[in-house]
Amino acid sequence: MFGRIFNGLVIVFWMITMTWLLAEKVIPPMLGGDPPDYQSVLEPPKHEQLPDAWKLRWKDRTVGFAASRVEVRPSGELDRLTFVEFEDLPLDAILSEMLGPVVAIVKPLIQSNRGLDINMLVATRMTFDANRRLSRFDTNIDLSGFQDSLRLEGTVTDDGKLDIVAQLSSGNFGAGQTFKHSVQLPPEALVEGSLSPRPELKGLYIGQKWTIPVFRSFPPNSPVQILQAEVEQHDIILWGTDEVETKLVVYRTEAGSGVHATREPISREWVRHDGAVLRQQVRFSGLELTFEREPEGSTDSRIEKLDELQRRLWSN
Repeated sequence: MFGRIFNGLVIVFWMITMTWLLAEKVIPPMLGGDPPDYQSVLEPPKHEQLPDAWKLRWKDRTVGFAASRVEVRPSGELDRLTFVEFEDLPLDAILSEMLGPVVAIVKPLIQSNRGLDINMLVATRMTFDANRRLSRFDTNIDLSGFQDSLRLEGTVTDDGKLDIVAQLSSGNFGAGQTFKHSVQLPPEALVEGSLSPRPELKGLYIGQKWTIPVFRSFPPNSPVQILQAEVEQHDIILWGTDEVETKLVVYRTEAGSGVHATREPISREWVRHDGAVLRQQVRFSGLELTFEREPEGSTDSRIEKLDELQRRLWSN
């Protein structure tokens, strides 16, 4: 029974990861308005500094941690390394909120395992060429202590198509399985790491608006949607022990872009005056997650996991 549950969960998390990669993090050319500087996240640091680090909250409790950094290769290519670690996620509640009506398909697998908590780590390396265009990426998922439960590899072809191969680990639960998916990227597409918050967004002013086409790979058969972004207002938030003035950026499904178009925000970002994103709130499939940036100079020991993952996964 556990083998079926394990394989079912890996497939679910593959779908969720694909949702983030292709829906929330693939940003095609802006259709209109005055877009901010999305490319700034790919600028290598001018001096040695700690990775960007985040605490992850769900329903008013901390459920994880994230970190990311940018490195330059001798070839001029650039790597963006990220990881997100989820801790003690309540399995049945998370699946219900993430999958919505689709949870009925996987509920038979978890009926006898209510109350089960799981841990998950998602590590991603995205490689950009000298012109800061995505050339390839790889993502590894560790699930409840099983390393490399799922591996995704993506390559951008010369004609702009992103080819993705997902490989399930065989482990002790039967033969491994391979899934393939492709999506045509617009010529000027900007791609960021899956499940990782954007660290900065520069060039914002109140009243600024722009539109973004997005493709959702999950739920299945989702259409391309048009999102409208707006810098709505100044907002003072409590960050650590300080009150900080930020600009609130809100993303909504554009009215008229589909039968089920809604003006309810699907994502929010609180951005400091220097462009640093201090808080990011995302909603997908009924689940709302909040990333809270760690204060500068944070010495959280979990940051060191990025070095461990680089040695284990990305030594080449």
